[in-house]
Amino acid sequence: MTLSNASIDLDVYRQHVKTLASDEFEGRGPLSKGEEKTVDYLVTQYKKLGLKPAFGDSYTQAVPLAKITPKNISSLKIGGLDFSAGSEFTARTQRIVNDYSLTNSDVIFVGYGINAPEYNWNDYAGLDVKGKTVVMLVNDPGFASKDPELFQGNAMTYYGRWTYKYEEAARQGAEAVFIIHETMPAGYGWGVVENSNSNTKFSLVDDNNNASQVGVMGWLHLNAARQLFEKVGMDYGELKDKASKPGFMPIALNTKASLGFTNTIERAESQNVAGILEGTDKPEEWVMLHAHWDHLGKVEKNGQTTIYNGAVDNASGVAGVLT
Repeated sequence: MTLSNASIDLDVYRQHVKTLASDEFEGRGPLSKGEEKTVDYLVTQYKKLGLKPAFGDSYTQAVPLAKITPKNISSLKIGGLDFSAGSEFTARTQRIVNDYSLTNSDVIFVGYGINAPEYNWNDYAGLDVKGKTVVMLVNDPGFASKDPELFQGNAMTYYGRWTYKYEEAARQGAEAVFIIHETMPAGYGWGVVENSNSNTKFSLVDDNNNASQVGVMGWLHLNAARQLFEKVGMDYGELKDKASKPGFMPIALNTKASLGFTNTIERAESQNVAGILEGTDKPEEWVMLHAHWDHLGKVEKNGQTTIYNGAVDNASGVAGVLT
């Protein structure tokens, strides 16, 4: 089959999305009954497609995970202000610890928190953030400036992703990170941030129980960020504008941050699911099609159950692989 004659059966595609995003699959949360249903469904579909097992005689591969649920989150004390968990900030950690405390940590605004040599950009140049709290903007300078010559213009690079920002801050030695949320540059509203970071999260675990990762992976609501900058005598809009221009220098906010919470930690195994369709012309070469099968699962809150079905994230992607 070539790209010129490739086709997708849209009815089959829609049925996969409808099934995977149904309430029966409970939002496909890892380490849940929803995962079991999802894995069984994928294995069944792989067999129907005539795919060979990718892991010896099995379609599944065990993935050890830590299930981390934060609780008893204190208010975030910063700049003489107290911000409420959930509505004004989120905080979690992937360190495998039962108790976490951030105490009187110096706060620095580091622009976009990016170190990208190929773009001649380093928000950490000449800066020591070891043990400190860094506050930064979401996305990258190209999106903010709309300059097609800066990063990749309006298209977000990996440097704009929250995952990169936490990783780079950890490499720089920061103890805590708070990304300022704005809907347009983030691509989603605050509700997504709150739901994704206030409940159970799953993490791979290294030999040091993730001790090298940042202590706090946080987000700060835009209104809270504006209040913070105003409290320390700075204008958020002006700093944001400066941060999108080459030559920006980090700014110490001359204030401290404190926060504490506890974690409930469980260890279990999730599953990768993969099958192989051997090529005919060049069987020694590989093309990978992949999608994450999981979503946010279901959440019990105030006596009510909410299922996050995840049709777009990412039942649609899985359906594309199956079709």
